[in-house]
Amino acid sequence: MSKWKKAAAIVALNVLLSTTVYADSVSNWDNPSSTVMEAERVENQLLMTKSTIKWDDQKLKMFQSDDIFQQFIPALAYKVEDSDELRSKLMFTNVPGAKFTRKLATYTEGEEIKLSVTDTSRLRSETPYVFYTAWLHTVEKDSRISFRSLQRYLQPNGTLNDLYKTDDELATITFDTAEKLDKKFRDYNFSESFNSPFKQYAWQEEVDKAKVKSYVLIDSAEKLETYKQESAKRLKDAQKGGNRVRFAVTFKNKGIYPRIDGLVDNYNLNISQIYGAGIKKSGEEYTFSWYDPGLEVMPLTGLNQSGFMSFEITELEGTAYLEDLERMSQLSDVDLIDFESYGQIPTGVHWLNVLYGKK
Repeated sequence: MSKWKKAAAIVALNVLLSTTVYADSVSNWDNPSSTVMEAERVENQLLMTKSTIKWDDQKLKMFQSDDIFQQFIPALAYKVEDSDELRSKLMFTNVPGAKFTRKLATYTEGEEIKLSVTDTSRLRSETPYVFYTAWLHTVEKDSRISFRSLQRYLQPNGTLNDLYKTDDELATITFDTAEKLDKKFRDYNFSESFNSPFKQYAWQEEVDKAKVKSYVLIDSAEKLETYKQESAKRLKDAQKGGNRVRFAVTFKNKGIYPRIDGLVDNYNLNISQIYGAGIKKSGEEYTFSWYDPGLEVMPLTGLNQSGFMSFEITELEGTAYLEDLERMSQLSDVDLIDFESYGQIPTGVHWLNVLYGKK
């Protein structure tokens, strides 16, 4: 049995048993064919990491598939070596179907930012793809961060899962070896919460066992429209008056301009993650993500700061009351509101709107 078929068989068994996903760890189909990692820093407080990767034809053929039961996808990650050193502030990438998840730092491990490529159909051979993250450096000493590749599986009607023991280190860099820019931290005019030691992690981001929902069964424009209609009905029919629920709202293309204070206040939202789209002059779209609703995004784009012709918010994630979400669903800019069920955390579907031309 080939390595690929062995991995498929093991994951198929997992779908039936609902247990941990395993794969043959020596089959490194997710690893890019080329990787370049670079970094810049501002004084002792900001670090900007940028990794540029490519997959060749041979690699793409190993995981690109139209079969909804064979959606093995590559993922990339930045992992901080020690617990109290770096806090992510902003990420962006040009990989299609990008979704970012953050594993919070603990007493023994540093923070990890994972980028999942949920739409492999639009990956192109030998095309440079960028994974950028801006970090707050919270200590005086040097810090080390690694860039990694791993494998994931989109479970039909289930969740997004890691394949066991597929994490490979591609490159590493340290804060002290990053290129020092001729800039001052104070010139960025960040809010007080940006570097406050007490405001780095929001309360609603506490680690739990819930997983991100998989949308792999939506494989056509018709199914996407049906899903939106069913979600709207589910929200309308849901019993109100309970506790907050985790939600994801997708805005109609072209999204909304990046000021969401009014939405937060009017609909009593606790925001845990924000997604945006930056469009280059060439028309290429970059997916942005960050956590603080008050963050000024563009000053943190560092290594890739030029060339964005437009920018808008496309998705919000967080917690809210169902009655407030129902009121919010009536806004003309709102395309879809999804909320948690069966322990599955929803995320936005802007990438599906792009894929199926819903603009």
